[in-house]
Amino acid sequence: MPNRPARRGAWFDRLIDLMAVVAGVLLCALTALITVDVIGRKPGWFTIAWTLDAAEYTLYIVTFFGAPWVLRERGHIAIDLFVERLKPAARRRAAIATDAVGAVVCAVLLVYSARVWWTSYAGKVMVYESFVLAEWWIFSVAPPTFAILLALFVRFLIRRPPPPGPTSDGP
Repeated sequence: MPNRPARRGAWFDRLIDLMAVVAGVLLCALTALITVDVIGRKPGWFTIAWTLDAAEYTLYIVTFFGAPWVLRERGHIAIDLFVERLKPAARRRAAIATDAVGAVVCAVLLVYSARVWWTSYAGKVMVYESFVLAEWWIFSVAPPTFAILLALFVRFLIRRPPPPGPTSDGP
């Protein structure tokens, strides 16, 4: 291993990378499952009864596990037609405002999802479909993911580069 100083927050980035890999693997597995189900169903050989339920849960998990990576990489869709026409200082303020709003939204969703999780856990609510499981297991994905997203928005706010100098603000 190279002799280099540990980067601050490296474990956090590794966690996000791991979540993205799990999301990718789950998406590939789901694609294979649906393909096998369709191939077996077409000639009437067999059907996999739990494919739809597995698809629902997998897509849910993939969405939550992939979101932190997409946010960290700034890979989300952005309509910046208005923002790109701003001067650098105004563009910076807009970026700070959007990161702050993102942090507030994630904080609210974290609190709400934790309350939903707790209500389900305390109520011992069960889901009876192809799979029988405690509902709180399903809800367990949301609160940690919203906490990670919140931490990412806070990181963006803290690590923002310094504002542009007076000469780089343009005409």
